[in-house]
Amino acid sequence: MSNTHPYSGATPIPKIADFLEEQRRRFPSEHVQAHTLPSAAERNAVEDSNTGNKKDGKTTKADAHPTAKEQTKALKHGHADGNRRTVKDPATGAMVEIEDVNKDFKKEANNPELVVPKAALPNHPSDERDFAGPTQPMDEYAEKQDITAPPAPVAPGTTVDVPIHGEKTNILFHATPTLSLSDTVFAGFEQKATILCAGIFGTILVLGKMLGGGSIWALILISAGVSGGVWYWCQGVMHEARTVDWESEKKRGETANQNLIPESVEWMNSLLGLVWSLVNPEMFSALQDTLEDVMQASLPGFIENVRVAEMSQGTNPIRILSLRALPDTEVPELKMAATAARDGMDEQQRKAEEDGGEVYNLEIAFAYNAAPVDTKSLSGKTRNMHMQLVFYAGIPGLVGVPLPIWVELKGLVGTVRLRIQISPDSPFLKTLTFTLMGIPQVSVSCIPMVEKGINILNLPMISNFVNASIATAANEYVAPKSMSLEIGKMLMGDDVKKETEALGILWVNIHKATGLSKQDRTGSSDPYITLAFSKYGKPMYSTRVIVDDLNPIWNESTGILIRSEHIKAGEALSVELWDSDRFTADDLVGKCEIPIQDLMVHSGKTQDYVSKLSGEESGSTMPGELHWSVTFFGKTQFRPALRTSGKDVNLPPQLKDHPELQDDKGQLDTAEEDAVMHTPPDPLWPSGIVSVIVHQIVNLEVRDKTGTYGKRKDGKEYSPGMKTGESVQEEGGKLPSSYCTITLNDQLIYRTRSKVLSSKPIFNAGTERFIRDWRSAIVTVSVRDQRQREHDPLLGVVPLKLSDILQTSSEVTRWFPLDGGLGFGQIRISILFRSVDLTLPPPLLGWEVGTFEFLSHTISASLSKPAKLKFRTGGSVGKIPRKSCHITQAGGIEWSTTVGRKNPRPLRLPVLHRYMSPICIDIYTSSSSRKPDCHAMIWLDKLVDNERTSITVPIWSTNNPQRLSQNYIETPGQHPELDVKEIGTMTFEGRFQPGMDRDHARFATDNDSRETYETWEACRGEGIRGDTVYTETNAVIDELHKKSVREMRHDLVKTDKGMLGEEEEKKFTDKYGMNWREVFEAAHVELGGEEEEEVRRRKLGPLDPPVERYDDYGYDTDYSETSTSPSDDESDDSYHHITSSQYVEHGQDGNEVHQIIPRTNDGDAVTRTHDKSSGPIAALKDYRENQKGLHRKHRGLMQWKPMRSLAFAKDEAKFGARKLRDKVKLHGREPDVETEV
Repeated sequence: MSNTHPYSGATPIPKIADFLEEQRRRFPSEHVQAHTLPSAAERNAVEDSNTGNKKDGKTTKADAHPTAKEQTKALKHGHADGNRRTVKDPATGAMVEIEDVNKDFKKEANNPELVVPKAALPNHPSDERDFAGPTQPMDEYAEKQDITAPPAPVAPGTTVDVPIHGEKTNILFHATPTLSLSDTVFAGFEQKATILCAGIFGTILVLGKMLGGGSIWALILISAGVSGGVWYWCQGVMHEARTVDWESEKKRGETANQNLIPESVEWMNSLLGLVWSLVNPEMFSALQDTLEDVMQASLPGFIENVRVAEMSQGTNPIRILSLRALPDTEVPELKMAATAARDGMDEQQRKAEEDGGEVYNLEIAFAYNAAPVDTKSLSGKTRNMHMQLVFYAGIPGLVGVPLPIWVELKGLVGTVRLRIQISPDSPFLKTLTFTLMGIPQVSVSCIPMVEKGINILNLPMISNFVNASIATAANEYVAPKSMSLEIGKMLMGDDVKKETEALGILWVNIHKATGLSKQDRTGSSDPYITLAFSKYGKPMYSTRVIVDDLNPIWNESTGILIRSEHIKAGEALSVELWDSDRFTADDLVGKCEIPIQDLMVHSGKTQDYVSKLSGEESGSTMPGELHWSVTFFGKTQFRPALRTSGKDVNLPPQLKDHPELQDDKGQLDTAEEDAVMHTPPDPLWPSGIVSVIVHQIVNLEVRDKTGTYGKRKDGKEYSPGMKTGESVQEEGGKLPSSYCTITLNDQLIYRTRSKVLSSKPIFNAGTERFIRDWRSAIVTVSVRDQRQREHDPLLGVVPLKLSDILQTSSEVTRWFPLDGGLGFGQIRISILFRSVDLTLPPPLLGWEVGTFEFLSHTISASLSKPAKLKFRTGGSVGKIPRKSCHITQAGGIEWSTTVGRKNPRPLRLPVLHRYMSPICIDIYTSSSSRKPDCHAMIWLDKLVDNERTSITVPIWSTNNPQRLSQNYIETPGQHPELDVKEIGTMTFEGRFQPGMDRDHARFATDNDSRETYETWEACRGEGIRGDTVYTETNAVIDELHKKSVREMRHDLVKTDKGMLGEEEEKKFTDKYGMNWREVFEAAHVELGGEEEEEVRRRKLGPLDPPVERYDDYGYDTDYSETSTSPSDDESDDSYHHITSSQYVEHGQDGNEVHQIIPRTNDGDAVTRTHDKSSGPIAALKDYRENQKGLHRKHRGLMQWKPMRSLAFAKDEAKFGARKLRDKVKLHGREPDVETEV
């Protein structure tokens, strides 16, 4: 079962609880609907009884809502009253009535409505003994079958109406109804067994009391034990009898298959019997993975995890009961319409229409029943379809005890409809759409993994959980829902994603709100805004909370992805305004909604709104107005000027033409898919949608940390020091329970489910996100091992800079090695980027996470008194004491930006939310006052990443500093409520440097932030990521873009002069795409930016190198960055801050000897000192300098489990205390980390 849409936050894993809730909601309507199906006489009887009850003032039980007990019983037995419902068939497009398969088919057995061909009818009154019957012996049954066989009737008086050519809709005949012992013999036996058990219970109780006079509780216990044993024995007898009954029906079909008149689909069942055991169990890995995901998403609290360790089809095949073609009345009309439309098409359009192929509809009824096996051992049960589950019972994160369970499939009945699209090209199958006509009936038995276990089929704890998991997974494909598979691509081995699910983005600007209602007792409000979809409801974005303000000004912007399901569902963008409370749930102040379809109609045009706020109830209003704007931007077309060969440019020329060394491109069916795989991202459109999918990991294992015990002698001195090679295990043992996390620009955005104890975990999960600039974006995939009573260790990381990997195409699917952790393995990742026609100004193309650096040595201000400075931004605080201030000769004052006593360093302020955070500078001129006397504000959305900027900000004195610092106010003088006065200016140089550094360690306040910081630390520590993130493209894109710019300049002159005719416009459309006007507008900005950059480089030279970074840890580890921004003609990659150069010399034999010399980006060789001072103090200092890297790989003190448990307990206590402290803080409804669970 392969899904073309991987699990994500938009397509979560189905849960059993959601499935049961859906069934409970559906049950009352089905209960009523079931009573509309009987005959007219039955309906009249029901109406008469209802009329009589109404006269008596009473209500019948059928009219009342079912109780929880009745609902649970109905769910378990398939709704005894019937659960028929009319839905749309995805295969034929017609309305069809479906029903979940249940255990009670008495009505269907008494009134069979099977579509079967005509039977051979005698000319004289028929006798029951003239025809084959299910109760006849095998010899007599075969003889009766041969009597009516072709070429001519053997017995006189019989017809030649042989069911070889049946109806048009039949390709194989339905099974002949046979007599089932379940409704006759077994029902009576079960009734008698119940009476017997009740009699035994009563007899023991009465005789024991009369004769022995024992305790009543002891007699009840004995009676229950004896009668329960008899009941269990009777159930086992009936179970074995049912198995034999099914086996006899199977033999009857085999006999019928040997006759000249083939019965039903026995020939196909014979074929299945031959090939069933030859099928590789690996084909069920996707089904195994799906079932494990559903179970993990629905685990009870006392179960920590679950793993499907094994799944096999056994040797007992599934049986096909019927197989028939379905009519598709729309096909002739579609053919005529397509033929008529082809007359006006060109050759390409006609070929695309013909590629659609023909459609074939099919319905298959199938069943499975376990064959009789030797129950003395588990090895005998491998004949039937089975799987092995391992439940880990305990407390999540603390303890887990494995409980292996053997699950055997006892029965399966269902009906599936297929819609197959046939293509004239190999492999002749294009798409396959299937849907289940009701939830299949599944029954399993579960026994512990011991030699002789007790069948716990009738115990609800495990068997019901497994049954519900299978039903939940199957419910995702019950009509009208369906699943479409690109079966042609699957047969060709194509799972490469070539298009994003998002159709575009909504760029939303939230400006301000006015006149809000008072929510707090103080007569004010603490407002913030969330963006969500009106029906989905989950917040997609949240602004900052502005405390104590009824007229907040946010000025924040964000991009929201729009998918096709949002349009089909009629979603609207809901802008909700909330009041944040400390101790109670947040209150909704008001909201406004705009249909997304209306926004898409005006694509690329900004819609400005001043919206009146409405309440939660429809039609209600709330005081206040919201000022905001929104624009829909669709995906851009690919520029033909950027098209490449699609080959890997990093390979040597001798290997570039080897197809096995190229990236997997899959099957390219359309021109759009071909452009994706041969055109890199466009520098003219840096903003867009990135899709990240984690497929699977192979050869995953944990590095062996155990030492060598004992002396290496007596032959051991010649043994290898470490085990090498690939892992010999696939599951169990010491393998990790892995899961993956995805960080985008140092922000955690996605977490997969965990795969327990496997060296080949399959995830097939991913996410899509909007990014502001692909030229600087970095996607990092981390793999961790889920552990108990310790932090989940990092097995490895894979940092991917989009400008580095997307060199010749916009999509890459590749195997990457894991690095930087304590594990080995290779992970398969897909990266896809599609630009949107949004052009943001350079300051808005940066990262959210970064650091504000003071580059000037001093900060000058036009003040007369020395003062103390305090810098505040989101979660970060910096101070410059009064003693660092001195008066200048010009009459102003200056502060030194160097802080720290032991380690003097320039002032740096780490930032987590750059586009909603200012740098607030509080100035304390009075030494006696605890409140600041004046303020200055720097909004970080005005700075360009990595660009040195001279900043001059006014210094304000106000009586309302809280409103000044929280609201985005560029001109405070225009706000009379602030009562501001400008008393001076402050001047310094600084810049915003994107990405994490060691100053961000203070933000590790929970496990998510701790793991995110550890991921960055691993990337930097292993040298696979540099300290500075640059906005850059690669050499391939640079060359193609410069070439296209030279061709574009001449065309730009024509557009500026208005020299455009129809021929020129058509030529531009063919050359630049349908949106060539937007391309030219972006080119104007881009070309101007290039010219300004060249002038700046000639005047100022390259960018200043980053200042020195210092640690805030308890130990001293000073390090400096030596990498600078590379010039255009440099070929080294600034993404790797350590590069390699070769020093070539000649040996004694005259051959060249290549020596690798590591170098930094500026070309300086990296020197390594091998001479270390001896002594315990020097060893301790050396250990403290490297302990972070050692601990991350479980070396040093962390190689022992107790030390890791202590560190885990310490951090959990710290995080718990901080969580309690944050309970009383004001915060918005921020979206959680996306996951498919």
